Amino acid sequence: MAETHSAFIGLMQRARNVKRWPLMAQFQEEMLSTHIYEASFVAHMLGAIACDVFNEDINPDRVAAMAIFHEGSEIAGMSDIPSPVKYHDPETTAAIKKLERRFELMLIKTLPEELQARYIPLIEQNKDDDHVTLAKAADVLCAYLKCDYELSKSNSEFSNAMREMEVQLKRYREKLPAVDYFCQVFLEDAKGTLDEQTKSLEWIERANTLHLTSDDA
Repeated sequence: MAETHSAFIGLMQRARNVKRWPLMAQFQEEMLSTHIYEASFVAHMLGAIACDVFNEDINPDRVAAMAIFHEGSEIAGMSDIPSPVKYHDPETTAAIKKLERRFELMLIKTLPEELQARYIPLIEQNKDDDHVTLAKAADVLCAYLKCDYELSKSNSEFSNAMREMEVQLKRYREKLPAVDYFCQVFLEDAKGTLDEQTKSLEWIERANTLHLTSDDA
């Protein structure tokens, strides 16, 4: 039994209070909790593709876990720093990265000691781990889809961000077969309307048949 209280879960829940894209006008505001959820299931799919389609030594569950905790520093207090600020110059980037490590450590320290070893590699992620790379690719895919959504609502605020995401996504597609496969199979439909996404489902025909029968009765 734990001898002390832990703020870890409470801090993780605060992802719902952290606004993404904070300096940009948004048609639909995106909170960090939404981004983490979306990145996690996209990451799991990328892991499944890598494992089941390309026979890579990848555990999809671990890729999803990396995505769940990939914004640990933002949850612990950093919030979302816009990329143009974060990567403005090497000194700024180094300073922000140092702060991120500090906030990640703060988050880990809120855990009971007996649990810290399990969560350290999920929060202080090793960039050379293929699972982390796939989780980062999921992060980029979700950012790309966010930009596409905002542009579809005539929000030109995201024009430059979309160009940046296209460059990043292109590099991941060239580097990772799973990402290229995902883009070929899932990406276009992910942008569609609900009607477009469900057009092949049999329930539509059954519903129409039922409604027509009811009208005729």
